[in-house]
Amino acid sequence: MRAARYFGPHDFRLVEIDRPAPERGEVLLRVRAAGLCHSDLHIIFDELGGYPVPAPLTLGHEICGEVVELGEGVSGIEIGHRYAVFGPVGCGNCAYCRAGRDNLCINSRWMGIARDGGYADYVSVPAQALVAVPQAVPDAVAAVATDAVLTSYHALLTVGHLQPGEGVAILGVGGLGLNAVQIASAFGAVVLALDIDERKLELARQHGAAVALDSRQLDPQHPPLDRPITLVADFVGNDQTKLLAQQLVARGGRVVLVGLGSVGGPLLGLRDVADEIAILGSFWGTRQELATVLDLIARGIIRPRVETHPLDEILTWVERLRAGEVESRVALVP
Repeated sequence: MRAARYFGPHDFRLVEIDRPAPERGEVLLRVRAAGLCHSDLHIIFDELGGYPVPAPLTLGHEICGEVVELGEGVSGIEIGHRYAVFGPVGCGNCAYCRAGRDNLCINSRWMGIARDGGYADYVSVPAQALVAVPQAVPDAVAAVATDAVLTSYHALLTVGHLQPGEGVAILGVGGLGLNAVQIASAFGAVVLALDIDERKLELARQHGAAVALDSRQLDPQHPPLDRPITLVADFVGNDQTKLLAQQLVARGGRVVLVGLGSVGGPLLGLRDVADEIAILGSFWGTRQELATVLDLIARGIIRPRVETHPLDEILTWVERLRAGEVESRVALVP
């Protein structure tokens, strides 16, 4: 079968490998769509500050597939049905999993990051990672929902504790940020969307942003909303956006860091302390939240933008994503 595999920094290729067989507790999926994510770029181009990634490895952690084979001991999973894959794959036994925080599982082997992922014709997946896909949700949308929507939902609702009526700034309105604009608007926030790409800002306006502005034109001391910005979510995560987030948020507000544009960054210690600014990290989301997100999509409350392309073109789309030529989200279809 075909698989797009990471062999080390700057070495990412589409190759032929054997089809996997599901082990005990696993299922074999025929991949129907796999989302392309900036996190893959951080792996391919060695931008994780030394974080260990095994090689060779099939990348792709946003997966929707059809079950074609069950491993020993698997029950409750239907052959022929579609499932989305919860990428962090909680073990179900550690304290974090038992508390419903399976995105922080201490025993997890993340799909496409620590174990083979979905940029392939088939992938073997632990059965506990599967979430049924509602009939109204297309394959490509279900795939990107597992990260590009789930991560935004978790950052705003669970970590950021978004409240109806509050001012929310979204820094970076690419794939995750544009979904964050929709989610924040759907849950009653007044949204300021910031980016440096006018095409993305126009999409943010179309998807619920009250104001969408080039961040280079912004005076963070006088943000253009009619209320204080009490929640800022940074989906870029470079030094400039981390600084801007801390400058922009109102006293007593929250800054949620999601993007991995840089591994370090500035900290406005005096301001953060004196104004009681909460700096919060947010990682992915939980399996239960993924089920919630898929339901919101099925009911039309969130409408993720995604374009599909053949798996054979993955190297082209990796380069286009890196060059900033992707406005929303791409899913590869075998």
